[in-house]
Amino acid sequence: MKRNKFIIVGLGNIGQEILKKLSKDIEVICIDQDRECEEVAKKIRGDIHFMTGDATSRLVLEEAGAADADGIIITIATEKVNIETARILREHFNAKRIISIVTTKEGIETLESLEVEVVNIFSASAAVIRNKLEQTSRTAHAIGLGKDEILEVEVHPHSRLANRPLRKLSPVRWRIGIIYRDENILIPRYDTVLKPRDRVIILGDPSVLKTVAEILTFKFQHFPLEYGPTAVTYLTGNEEEDFFNELDYLFSILPMNRIILIYSQKASERKDLYEQYIRKDNIKNYEIKETILAPLAAVQSVIEGLKGSHGLIVIPRDMLFDSINSLVFDARKKTFIKNLLRLSLCPVFLSGGTFPYEKAAVPCVEEINIQHSLETSLEIAAALNNEVAALLVKPSKYISDDEDVKTFDEMKKTVNDISLMYKFSISTHILDGNPVKSITDSLKNYNLLIADIGGWKSRRWFAPFINPDVLWHIMKKTNISTLLLPHVEEAL
Repeated sequence: MKRNKFIIVGLGNIGQEILKKLSKDIEVICIDQDRECEEVAKKIRGDIHFMTGDATSRLVLEEAGAADADGIIITIATEKVNIETARILREHFNAKRIISIVTTKEGIETLESLEVEVVNIFSASAAVIRNKLEQTSRTAHAIGLGKDEILEVEVHPHSRLANRPLRKLSPVRWRIGIIYRDENILIPRYDTVLKPRDRVIILGDPSVLKTVAEILTFKFQHFPLEYGPTAVTYLTGNEEEDFFNELDYLFSILPMNRIILIYSQKASERKDLYEQYIRKDNIKNYEIKETILAPLAAVQSVIEGLKGSHGLIVIPRDMLFDSINSLVFDARKKTFIKNLLRLSLCPVFLSGGTFPYEKAAVPCVEEINIQHSLETSLEIAAALNNEVAALLVKPSKYISDDEDVKTFDEMKKTVNDISLMYKFSISTHILDGNPVKSITDSLKNYNLLIADIGGWKSRRWFAPFINPDVLWHIMKKTNISTLLLPHVEEAL
């Protein structure tokens, strides 16, 4: 079983007391400038790793493993050094959890601005700090199979899953088992709202559970690992070298570790050429599966064999949006996408060759879950450091009613709230005119389109004339790479 890892910076009286009280199941690293502290620390606990050095040094913190530590407690007597250590941890390591001891009101304000949990030195105790560390995110001991399939996590106030009813969390291959709130145990129900500082027991597939735990604790840079680490792509036989270049680019920016290439009969005829492209792009850890099945059945067959480890489906845009344009073909293509998302329960990527993704756009129309789309765009931006824009269309003063205006205002507020929550600047562009035309024209300035398709509804054949699907028509008319997100609401 993987052990949680904590770092103690400063081995004075408080640091030593914390060391005494931490569970033996926890890996502990201690940092102090005084070499003599090592002997004292190892008398308390023989299995620690001790480092002599200055904790305000990035090299020392990097060697200590600050980037992947589950918690870091700073107990240095000098407040100025505490603050500088916390600043370096936050800015350069994006540490998961930092707790620091301070003595002044100014120190508290400075550390809280860095999202550091503060303990006043006059009320600090080793037991209080130990509890803070151990109750944030840890393996739930003595239950389960010992394969990290059950974790205990504390919900961060800024987590995208906080303050939302469980029915809207869209759990895929994971569940919330128990919620601890205000020293009470809650059995989760469909309408239970997850609150900041709730401690929850989550259980499910170990390949996705760690990522879900990090999302709950406000770590959101691991798309698409919350779904799975394996990509699946279907090759029609019409793909050229640029398609494989984009696959290589996707693997360079997303933390996936495996790709399965499904060769249709036509693609199998070009197998030698495709393998040249794969070798040229240095795509590693790939597997080829040849099939005679139709695309949807072929993908379904492969993902069933993966037993839940798939996290992304990649298909070429040309497979959906070609020169054939009719209501019948439109309905079939749209049904294909909906079924693909329903069967896979993971995002579908339509490769358009418009990489690198320097500018990503989220069309804010009522058919999509704007929050889900924007949050995913921020996950990707965390890896790319690219621009993210929300595209909204102002309601027409001639044909819009009060409800349209209200929806527009709510969408603007959602964009602003998410930008503030994640401390990431999202450009908001207010467009005029026909939504399809104005958004499509604007997308010429972007490389990636991101949208949740949960709002798509099954419609009768005449419905497109009365109330057309704006998002679908935008996707048809633009030619940029597109990430489509599933909208899953499973009973808990």
